[in-house]
Amino acid sequence: MRRHAGRPDTKMSEELDRLILQTASQLFAEQGYAATSMEQIAASAQVGKQTIYRRHASKEALFMTVMTDLGQSFLSAAAPAAATVSADPLLALRQTMRRLLDLVLSPPTIALSRTFVAEGWRFPDLVEHAGVHIFDPLERLTHDLLVAVEAAGLLNGAYDLVETSRALSALLLGGPHQHVLFGRNAFATKAARDHYLDQSWAMFMTGILSRTAATRQDVHA
Repeated sequence: MRRHAGRPDTKMSEELDRLILQTASQLFAEQGYAATSMEQIAASAQVGKQTIYRRHASKEALFMTVMTDLGQSFLSAAAPAAATVSADPLLALRQTMRRLLDLVLSPPTIALSRTFVAEGWRFPDLVEHAGVHIFDPLERLTHDLLVAVEAAGLLNGAYDLVETSRALSALLLGGPHQHVLFGRNAFATKAARDHYLDQSWAMFMTGILSRTAATRQDVHA
C-alpha cells in the first residue's frame, strides 16, 4: 500500500503525544509522582515503554511536560482576545479571572495540586518548573491586563501593578483553590463561584478604581 506523505503520520504522532500526556497526568494526579512509573503509564496508555522514552527521556521530563502543557492550556482557555482588551480592558480582566477560577478549581488541577502538597518537598525541581510554566504565566497575564486598565485611565492612583496583580490573583483564585484543595465544597457550583467572584471583585476594585471606572464595573456586574 502506498503510504500517505507527511500529514497522516504527523496527525497520528500528535494524537499519541496527547494520549501519553493525558494518561500521565491522570496517573500522577491519582497516585502521586513517586508512586507512578513509566511502566504504568505505558500500560495504561496501551503503548510501548520505548514509545514514551522516545518522547520523554525520563519520568521527571514527562512530568515537566505535563506541567508545561497544563499551563499552556490555562492560557489558551483564559486569555482574552486583543480586541476585547482594547475595547474594555476592565471587562476583559474580569472575564479572564472568572474563566481562571473554573480552571484552578477543576478536578484535574486540584488533584495535581495535592500531588505537589504531598510530594513537593521531595522534588523541588518539579515545583520550580510548575512555578515557571503555570503560575508565572498566569501572573503575567493578570499583570498585562491591569496594565491595560491603567493605560485606559481607570485607576485612582499609581500602583505597583506587579504586586497588585498578585494580590488580585490571590484573592480571586488562590483563596478558592486552597479551600477546595483541602476538601471544602464552598465553590462546588457555578452560582457559588459567580457569587464569590462578584463580591470579591467589587471589594478589590472599590479600592483601586477611579470613580468613573467603579461605576462602569458596577454595570458589568
